[in-house]
Amino acid sequence: MNLRAMANGVITGVNPDQKAVLRVNTGNAVDDAGRIIPAFTEKPISIQLQSISTADLEHLNLINQQGQFIYAYVSGQLAVIRRAQGKGAERVIFTAYGEEEASEWMVKQVVESYYTWCKVLLWRQ
Repeated sequence: MNLRAMANGVITGVNPDQKAVLRVNTGNAVDDAGRIIPAFTEKPISIQLQSISTADLEHLNLINQQGQFIYAYVSGQLAVIRRAQGKGAERVIFTAYGEEEASEWMVKQVVESYYTWCKVLLWRQ
């Protein structure tokens, strides 16, 4: 039973999924000037965005951190920074509510993780 698919089927009637681009960190590369820069691969995904409450910001100790935060529900798994494994720093590019241009959001935290989906906290500085 895919609980996320069932719930998403109802939610999208009010809050449709959004197309996005997932930028998965693949390590580092060296640019023409000899600087080390992060390297990414991109793949299209679909996300369900939901606002974050002030209470959640307080609970996650983010109330005084600059930037914007939003929850995203995603089929599959996304990674936050795991330096020992060389993973993380994944980014999601999408057009936020009420905006006309896409922007890049960093996966700040995995809030819930299940076999077929996860809920992540996205952060835009």
